[in-house]
Amino acid sequence: MKNLDEIANAIEKKLNEKDDLREIALKRCRDIIRESRKSIKKLHNGDVENAAKRLDKAVKLLQELKEKLSEHPDLLTAGYMENAMQEVAEGKIFLAIVKGEELPYPEDIEVSYTAYVMGLADVIGELRRRGMYKLKEGNVKEVEEIVEDMEAIYDRIAEFDYPSGLIPLKRKQDIMKKVLEKMREEIVIFRKSKELENKIDALLKKLRKEKEEVGLDIDSLL
Repeated sequence: MKNLDEIANAIEKKLNEKDDLREIALKRCRDIIRESRKSIKKLHNGDVENAAKRLDKAVKLLQELKEKLSEHPDLLTAGYMENAMQEVAEGKIFLAIVKGEELPYPEDIEVSYTAYVMGLADVIGELRRRGMYKLKEGNVKEVEEIVEDMEAIYDRIAEFDYPSGLIPLKRKQDIMKKVLEKMREEIVIFRKSKELENKIDALLKKLRKEKEEVGLDIDSLL
């Protein structure tokens, strides 16, 4: 028992070092998530250049953090790390779609395979948001292209059938399906609204033409 304190002190030293690393990782993960989310906001605002810069910064922060934690596999796979990588994946994938480029590979953006798939699933929500902006502008063609991307992602993600212990994807699959259905409904509603608007315009033109013939003031009735 003479070496009890020696062993306990050595273990305590290692645990303190690990606890310090954990605190650093938590803070850095918050920074990574913040940069990723701000980049998505900039993408929706049309600022692609600065969105790309923020995402590059997030990837660099993630790479540096992974190097710091390289001797601690349990910290590398902790929930907060997965969450940070998921946000990076979502941002990078969304950026590629907005720019019309090939999707990045997980290895290129320093994320795990599970984080990549989870981030890809979340891109559906950002695409719907982008689609709604385009729909308000009346750009139906672009919206249809966005829906095609949404369908392609959903169809592929729906094929992932693994236990939740390996990748907790089931809830996201259900959400993706609902978001896609809602987007399709919005397009149908928009088209019917435009059809009705066109019919009303045509009717008003016809009535105004008849006004000239019978002297009826149509505008005063509107």
